[in-house]
Amino acid sequence: MKIILSVLLTAITIQFAKAQNGNITGSVQDENGRLLHFVAIEDNKYQNVAFTDSLGNFTIPVHPDSKLQFALEGYRDTLFTAGKISETPQVILKSYAKVPVETFNLSLHPFTRADGLLVPVAQKPNQVGSRYMFDGFSHGFIIDASGNLVSNPYYLFDYEKVSGLLLLTVDKKNVKAVVKEQVKSFTIYNNVDERFNFERVPAIDKIRYVQVLATGKKYKICKLITTKFVPADFENTASGGAGNDFDEYVDNAEYYVLNVQNDQLHKLALRKKSIKDDFNEDADKVDKFLTDNSGKIDEPYLSNLGNYMNQ
Repeated sequence: MKIILSVLLTAITIQFAKAQNGNITGSVQDENGRLLHFVAIEDNKYQNVAFTDSLGNFTIPVHPDSKLQFALEGYRDTLFTAGKISETPQVILKSYAKVPVETFNLSLHPFTRADGLLVPVAQKPNQVGSRYMFDGFSHGFIIDASGNLVSNPYYLFDYEKVSGLLLLTVDKKNVKAVVKEQVKSFTIYNNVDERFNFERVPAIDKIRYVQVLATGKKYKICKLITTKFVPADFENTASGGAGNDFDEYVDNAEYYVLNVQNDQLHKLALRKKSIKDDFNEDADKVDKFLTDNSGKIDEPYLSNLGNYMNQ
């Protein structure tokens, strides 16, 4: 459901600069010069959404026929075509006389435990780690199983790592889980505006989503996170035995590379030999990358590797 609050007449100044790589960058502010955070810029045709950061800035890839819709709770949605975003337009947003309603076509159910009890979303004291991917609910969007973009500035998301559920709320109190079979992929921005992309890849895991570190026409590099709950063992720790006096959520990460062209999937270890074996169809290219990039092999390294191999 999409609810637009009634607000006073407001202006947004949007300054655009079109880059050579096909991206459009700009900033969004109100009539008083207040920079607007989490304005959703939606390109429905090409299934992409970007959000303004805390300084009101945004960057989004565009095509010649892109139509960008700017949306923020309390403001009237505003549409621009990519071809007209070359000057510095000033958009006047008017308040709504009534509350419009937009239906949500995905199936939702209460976020519950295996015994049927509702799962609390607050962090418990005396606990290490978390069952949740993010510290709090954040803005994002969904691509449903039919390839349709599902986006609303009121929707807030988090990912529950133990059960592999995508969580959705509009008030941070009533939390729903989205039925997995209806979600192809989703994107969440954390509280410092970093973007995290997730997809369903049953060949890797039939229950959980995988985080996509890099993707392109040839290769996709994914990260699977499995999280195990280890309860406190007060009896053993009190007697000096093994165990912890705190509850702990322990994450385990596995990495995979998918050759998009032949659908070949390989588990990827954070070692040069594994990388060479998994990209053996482009041996010369991967050798060059490994030679030119001698730093620690971690997630940013794999992301850069994937982007390079897709060039």
